[in-house]
Amino acid sequence: MNEIHQQDVIDNHYGKMIVFVPGLGADHRLFGYQTEFFSNSIAVDWIDPDPKETLEDYAVRMATMIRSKLPAGVENGQVVVCGLSLGGMIAPYIARNLGAAGYILLCSIRHPSQFPKRYYFDWLIIRPSILFRVARVALFQYFIRLLLCVPRLTGFFVTINALEQIVCMPTRKFAELSRMMFDWAYRRRQPDEFNNKYSEMPSIQVHGNRDWLLPIKLTNPDIIIEGGGHLLSLTHPNQINEIIQNFLISSELENK
Repeated sequence: MNEIHQQDVIDNHYGKMIVFVPGLGADHRLFGYQTEFFSNSIAVDWIDPDPKETLEDYAVRMATMIRSKLPAGVENGQVVVCGLSLGGMIAPYIARNLGAAGYILLCSIRHPSQFPKRYYFDWLIIRPSILFRVARVALFQYFIRLLLCVPRLTGFFVTINALEQIVCMPTRKFAELSRMMFDWAYRRRQPDEFNNKYSEMPSIQVHGNRDWLLPIKLTNPDIIIEGGGHLLSLTHPNQINEIIQNFLISSELENK
């Protein structure tokens, strides 16, 4: 089966619409290779968070925004949500609010207990005030601008495209998204807050074995990309596209 015919199978026969949700500091450009390959897809940007909003509440508004961007005739059950990093943490909530057919996690985690404890101090710093959050992000973005001055050196660790996205994101939005992510990971919960409501939905988790931001040892992915870091959609696009393609096909067969 050639690549063109494979694309026809995905777009016309299986009829799934893929919604890509970026990571913290990134935008729709993070999934440029995927939206080019899967014509039946959209990559969304983050909407402005509300003060003190939880990640779960934010997901409701994200789902409403995404629903307004779906092409006419696409029903909720025909949607698959694919999120990277923070986009993966929020993907199950968005998928549930959309009534989606399933979701895909890239370089992400399924549960707050899998979030690295080393970021806890950051959470303590940014919790008290929006001024602390903005100041921390402003310093971080200034550091990124310095890295962009030496692209040849920086390119060994992360793509220049990804760094430019971080710099371009408004500081306040970056700060509030950070706060929501840390709150989701570290806040105390009732024992039954996480139940089977998300595990009942078809899903797949893909992780790189060299992801230093969300270490693979803290989670239990379904698929491991050897040599993969935290930006698999950019660094391993062909493998990621194939994994997504197989998920679409398998989930469709299960529904027959």
